[in-house]
Amino acid sequence: MIPLIVIRPQPGCDASVTAAATLGLDVYGFPLFEVRPLAWDVPDPDSFNAVLVGSANALRHGGAGLSALAGKPAYAVGETTALACREAGLEVAGTGDGGLQQVLARLDPAHKRLLRLAGAARVDLDPPPGITIDERIVYASEPLPMPTKLAQMLHQPAVIAVHSAEAARHLRAQCETSHIDLSQLALAAIGPRVAEAADEGWRAVRSAAVPSEAALLALGGEMCKEYGAPGAVHPKARETMADPIQPETSSPPLAAPAPAPRRKRRWPMLLALLAFGLGVAGTVWLASRGYLEDLGLVERAPAPAAVRSSVSPGFGAAATNRENPAEREVVGDVEARLAMLEDRLSRIDLQANAASGNAARAEGLLIAFAARRMVDRGERLGFLADQLRLRFANAQPRAVSTVIAFAREPVTADQLAARLEALSPELTMTAPDTGFLDRALSDISNLFTVRREPSEVIGPQAAIERARLMLRTGRIDEAVAQVQRLPGAEVADKWIADARRYAQVQNALDLIETAAMLEPDRLQDSGGNRVEQPSPLARPTAQPGPRLE
Repeated sequence: MIPLIVIRPQPGCDASVTAAATLGLDVYGFPLFEVRPLAWDVPDPDSFNAVLVGSANALRHGGAGLSALAGKPAYAVGETTALACREAGLEVAGTGDGGLQQVLARLDPAHKRLLRLAGAARVDLDPPPGITIDERIVYASEPLPMPTKLAQMLHQPAVIAVHSAEAARHLRAQCETSHIDLSQLALAAIGPRVAEAADEGWRAVRSAAVPSEAALLALGGEMCKEYGAPGAVHPKARETMADPIQPETSSPPLAAPAPAPRRKRRWPMLLALLAFGLGVAGTVWLASRGYLEDLGLVERAPAPAAVRSSVSPGFGAAATNRENPAEREVVGDVEARLAMLEDRLSRIDLQANAASGNAARAEGLLIAFAARRMVDRGERLGFLADQLRLRFANAQPRAVSTVIAFAREPVTADQLAARLEALSPELTMTAPDTGFLDRALSDISNLFTVRREPSEVIGPQAAIERARLMLRTGRIDEAVAQVQRLPGAEVADKWIADARRYAQVQNALDLIETAAMLEPDRLQDSGGNRVEQPSPLARPTAQPGPRLE
């Protein structure tokens, strides 16, 4: 596998490197741009209906002026930018998956006046009829020179992840300045427009299936494996890897003629081996003709026949050799050794397949654990959503859909407990519109309790305490049942719905973790290939039982 190199500015560079390392890639980050904020004037909030954001950098470097936009609807180019919008206090009205131009085609009819927050290098937009865009430049990406370490790495085959057209053009200019051979470098572009800006001369330029960080890293990993496989290395790249990196000079390297002397030194050894082989062949031929016996170089005895038959069964009488017990013993020993080698190779192949399958299951289990952690913390899944779809969509489609849908509007156990505490005064009160007769009957019924067996009398406050305890211990359904029995349960409808969603996502995560350990044939690895290796936790003699879903 050849390395993957990320050149986007910080902090996105570190985020991409971390995500790629999670996928098992040999990844390095070298930011070739530095983002700096620009001064901008904030228009009157009443002069626009919504905000259009094409990069999270606009919100990271927008400065104090963003506070005037709090609460405004926002249209983001992707999920990462949408998350930055929420953190800045904007209400996300729409999220794109193929550029801002596509976002403009899905605007709310009420949002006809847009404020666009952009960088100095930006894409020109063609707004639909009736839509106006007021543009503000809030940041600029300044190109940086190529670091020496990156220049050294690019003298060997590598895959480079490119996030913008400006980055593709700047990378090409820096490679030409450092005299780097483009034909051994492959580019993974986030979209067709970026790939087109890279121009020709590279080993390969491919675009991600969708313009997202997860799709780009998946493409980069695929290209690293493909171009790093044996036999797939570019000829020039192979020469570069075989020789140490030479300093860039105007004249050819002095060490270039070095291979010629090594080839000359091989001739004496080849001649010696050829002479030895001819001597052995001549000796065998003389022995097969009996000339060595005539010359008195060997004694006439029964042994030489057996020796000749074992050393060179191709010469002499084949029928005699087959009848020789010593020959049969030698042939039997060779066949036994061949059978042992075949058996050992088969076991090695089985062990390699088992190791690959178990590694895929372990990776899937780690993805499931990471998703549970993000859900418990109330954070968005990010690239984990794509990993869940890739590995578990065939095995547990409903569980995966449940987890991804919950992560879009997450809620945590701590939040449920805090909201229950806030609702407790209303939950313990009798509805205010209850009539006098109903209240009287309720008071009279509370004077007497008819029980079939001894039980504990639970008041409203005790029921709330029990619900809190059940929340802390993960018994969400029982906590919901306790709240539903309270007098003011109708005020907790939203809380009950969120609690049930939380319980459903916990059950879905349990199914996904179980599938990673025990799913027999629908689990997939990071490449989308089916995991055929049975789980080491499954019983070898057990018959296939009912599916998890």
